Order: sequence, then structure tokens, then C-alpha cells
Amino acid sequence: MPRSATTDTLRPATGPVTILIGTRKGAFTLRGDRARRTWKLSYPMFLGQIVHHLVLDPRDRRTMLMAARTGHLGPTVFRSTDLGKTWKEATTPPAFPKVPEGQKGRVVDHVFWLTPGHASEPNSWYAGTSPQGLFRSDDGGATWEPFSYINDDPQYRVWMGTVQDGTPDGPKLHSIIVDPRDPAHLYFSMSGGGVHE
Repeated sequence: MPRSATTDTLRPATGPVTILIGTRKGAFTLRGDRARRTWKLSYPMFLGQIVHHLVLDPRDRRTMLMAARTGHLGPTVFRSTDLGKTWKEATTPPAFPKVPEGQKGRVVDHVFWLTPGHASEPNSWYAGTSPQGLFRSDDGGATWEPFSYINDDPQYRVWMGTVQDGTPDGPKLHSIIVDPRDPAHLYFSMSGGGVHE
């Protein structure tokens, strides 16, 4: 992993802090003062829905994306441009391409991981799913396309490992990191198939 990708996370925060929390019962924010002595928990967002990941975009510090599995919409992504006051669902959430009748295809069970793209690509985002798949959005999370270079590679099954690896809710593609030196260079992990570059 490039050194600059980890140094920001190791630098201690000196101002107020906000922690984004995704749970099986919705999403929350926990805001702490500068001294970390006083904390305020927000009202629940998407109460009763499974929220796998909630991310603040460091490129503008106002946009948030949420990976959720709702009872009526299924696996989807929501976007807020006002720090979570209002949300809009992706018009085209991450989904594997349909396959011809009679062939076995993959269907996204849930979106598990969200990562903002490179600083030079302000509207780009990446998503990791279960079953393991990589997706990209170039419009701030409104529409998503399969990253076919990974998802359709003939070695996919070799990388992935078994179809079911024992991970709760199935195997996942997660921990997507964009190289800060090169927007086309990614690192990601698969729960059944290791780390890839």
C-alpha cells in the first residue's frame, strides 16, 4: 500500500470529530467535541434498514454515500449532499449484467463497501459487493457500472475462492483503496480471495 494512503489515518485529529456508524438497525452519526469529552448521537437515518457502510467524501466534506439493504428496495446506494439531512437513492445501483436464459449469473445481495475515487476525479466512487464484485460510479453515486476488468476476468473464480467462504452474509469485495499517485491504480481485498492490485 502506498505510504501516503495510510499517513492521513494515523495523524491524530485535533478538532471536533464525527464518527459514521452503519448498523443492522440504520445509520447514525456520533459527534464529539475537540476534547472528546462530550458526544452527541444523531437520530437514526434509515431506521430499521441494514446499513453496511456510510462514508463522508473527503473531497468536499459534505457528500455522504450509504450502502444499504432495505426491505423493499433490496441492495442499493443512497447519496446525500448536505451531510445526511436529505438522501436520494441511486437510479442504477450496483448490479451484475443479466446473463442469457439458462446460464448461471450473479446477483448482488448487498453493497458492502464504498470508496471515493481519486482527488482528480471528484464524482468517481467505487463499490464492493457480495457476492464479490467491483463497481464504479462517475456521477457521484447516482449510477453504477460493473468494473468488468475484474468481474468478468476468467481467473475470477480462482481469485475469489469458494462461492461461500463462511463470512456472514456471504463473501465480499472490500477495502478498496485508490492510489493517490494514480487514479487508475486500485488495491482491494476479497474475503475469499486475498488482496489484489
